[in-house]
Amino acid sequence: MLPLCLPSQKSGPAPARAFTLIELLTVIAIVGILAAILIPVIGRIKQSARTTNCARNLSGLATAFQLYAADNKGLYPALRFKNSNAGVAGTNPTADNWQVELSAYQSRAVTDLSQLNAGNDSYVFCPEYVAKYSDDPKWKSTTSTAAGYGMNPNLGSGINPYDIRFKAAQIAQPARTILVGDSSSKQLPVTSTTWSMDATQYGGYVNSDPVRHAGKANYLYADGHVVLLNPDDALVALKGP
Repeated sequence: MLPLCLPSQKSGPAPARAFTLIELLTVIAIVGILAAILIPVIGRIKQSARTTNCARNLSGLATAFQLYAADNKGLYPALRFKNSNAGVAGTNPTADNWQVELSAYQSRAVTDLSQLNAGNDSYVFCPEYVAKYSDDPKWKSTTSTAAGYGMNPNLGSGINPYDIRFKAAQIAQPARTILVGDSSSKQLPVTSTTWSMDATQYGGYVNSDPVRHAGKANYLYADGHVVLLNPDDALVALKGP
């Protein structure tokens, strides 16, 4: 009698093993730890890039000042224009502040025009200023902005750059004289011995923003070099040589 042959049984693929709850929790914990480590690092890298771009903007402003002076008999723009000075010789031809005077010589640093106020799309904006404050309701309602940079009115030698244009050659020590720096206004303070606080202003300071870039701020000197200074050193430098 022939033996009974049974069909061979082929073994199929083993069923996939599901993750246990402990394994899932372990993976989630690891991802959370990595995110906690990487997110601040990425944030600091982005902030550092904005600080670098801000310094590059200020270098561009240095060129704009020189080009403006070349077209205006060696004159730099006045910091501001007062209505009472209408028709007075030496005032800004645009009847506006130094940023408007230089706007024809500046490159646009912000490509999203929704972030800019009407009429100011040729200003160079500090990228950190845009990143920190452009979502503030005051940003949209403000009719004029200094684009995050302020001009130093304390240039020495009896010059009054607040309202009257002045010759660049009158700056006695350009390498030691701050021309423009990070600010919440079109100007930088120079009269007090400390930074004045004002919670209603961008950055929390009056006419300034000395801690914008991770506790420091960028400053353009009249000779064209840019330095990142802490608030104490910036106050000393702003008072002039």
